[in-house]
Amino acid sequence: MEFSEIVKLECCEVDFTAKNKTEALHNIGKLLKRSREFRNIEEDVIFKALKEREDMGSTGFSRGIAIPHCQLEGIDHFIIAIAICRKGIHFDSLDKKKSKIFITIVGPKGDRNSHLKLLAQVSQILKEPGIIEEMLQSTTKIGLYEEFLRKTNDEITSITQKGKEVLMLLTVKDESIMQDITEVFVEYGIQNSIILETQNMENLLSTTPLFMGFFNFTSEKNPFSKIILVKLTKDHINALIKGLEDAFGNLDTFSALSIITLDVFFSKGIM
Repeated sequence: MEFSEIVKLECCEVDFTAKNKTEALHNIGKLLKRSREFRNIEEDVIFKALKEREDMGSTGFSRGIAIPHCQLEGIDHFIIAIAICRKGIHFDSLDKKKSKIFITIVGPKGDRNSHLKLLAQVSQILKEPGIIEEMLQSTTKIGLYEEFLRKTNDEITSITQKGKEVLMLLTVKDESIMQDITEVFVEYGIQNSIILETQNMENLLSTTPLFMGFFNFTSEKNPFSKIILVKLTKDHINALIKGLEDAFGNLDTFSALSIITLDVFFSKGIM
């Protein structure tokens, strides 16, 4: 198993909050539900599995680290979620201090050996010099995701490895949502994008003399239409779409924004 496949960007959170341990487990369940792997599993099922494991003994360790984990029926792969709570949460840790870093592991029921191996690997990674401080300083989901993966043995050097890139085209038809899109981009660490001014085809045709009889060109037109181009890796498509749907709801029924992704076969230079 490679950590780059089981640590899910959509399940990373740098502003995790909870009033107590029980609420933390509930919120971890919500975070895990962001992965498609749990689309057929109720949030409460995840919470109960995590809670049952905690009842056997706390997974809160020292140095502000907690590694909640459980096994579930109905999933085929391991998933890791990473959450940072800078204020800390009382999690019955061994040193009685608040936990600030939560690495949650959920695996298929019955695969005990892989589960134990993964727990040991995560424990070793968290012993790397400086990793605690570096993770706590992460301000974006992608930053947190990268910081953790840098300490693994996956030999991942960058989230922008050529050959795994896609070009995402976002068509925006409502100016009022541009700020929300920008906030989602910042949250996921996307700082470079290109915005193109466009025109709706119907608006264009309505002013063309040859086609004027087919369009009500005197009616109110929507003058706003932009395309945002973003280059990202395939692994991050679902995470970014999830972030946008958190802001706008199901994009299949949201008329102001649509998305297309295209494989990038060659790129050179900085976008």
